[in-house]
Amino acid sequence: MVLLGFSGIVLSLLRTRRKREQEEIDVFSAVDSETTSEMEADAQSEGIRRDFVANVSHELRTPVAIVKGFAETLDEDYEELSGKKRREFIGKIRKNSDRLCSLVEDLLKLAELESPSHSLNMDDGKLAMVAEAVAERFEEQLDKTQSVRLELAEEKKTIRFDPVKIERVIENLLDNALRYARGFSIITIRTIIDEERHAIGCEVQDDGSGIPEKDLPHLFERFYRVDKGRSRESGGTGLGLSIVKHVVELHGGSIAVRSELEKGTTFSFTLPYRA
Repeated sequence: MVLLGFSGIVLSLLRTRRKREQEEIDVFSAVDSETTSEMEADAQSEGIRRDFVANVSHELRTPVAIVKGFAETLDEDYEELSGKKRREFIGKIRKNSDRLCSLVEDLLKLAELESPSHSLNMDDGKLAMVAEAVAERFEEQLDKTQSVRLELAEEKKTIRFDPVKIERVIENLLDNALRYARGFSIITIRTIIDEERHAIGCEVQDDGSGIPEKDLPHLFERFYRVDKGRSRESGGTGLGLSIVKHVVELHGGSIAVRSELEKGTTFSFTLPYRA
């Protein structure tokens, strides 16, 4: 009986020891898994950072090289160049200088939006009033065959949002249509109130050439361009839609795009509809 009791105690101790060893193994496995996950996340962040730096370098290199090249030509061959050529070169220098300024400004805005300490300057207002103000300024950039149409829902209450940044969102979407919606005649700004979801939506719709389906998932990525040559020629920085996405999400909203070739494109975003 004593031996049986002793054997039971030994078995019990062995089971306890094995349990503790297994717990230690589980702890080490969890730590190892967490460390691996952190290392993978760090590697991914580093990859994103490298890609971003490479993209920025590439975007800056082209206009800088153009400005430098034409400035050197003007400096070295000024007397030999005709007045027409001088004006042409100065025009190219100015155009690419403007592009550099736009790129730097957009990079600074994007860095500000991505900063953990960034906050919105919220105020009470109506989305329709912001849309009307932006549309009025935007019409000055259109030719006689183009127009902006407003279809704005009646907002019975004010909502809280950052009016300066939401104004920039609508401006960027209109500017995007003006630059890339080839053949458009009408751009429609539409607001829609969804009482059930407590949301207000805004659509910027054009009747231009449309965007291929394969490009739609990438449009809000930094420096992504559907037509790279046309984008640079038009002065786009490739950051406008990324800025739009950041601003909307900072408000707790969402953004989407749909398009059909030869029929047009619609960008839409929603904001919380609450006072």
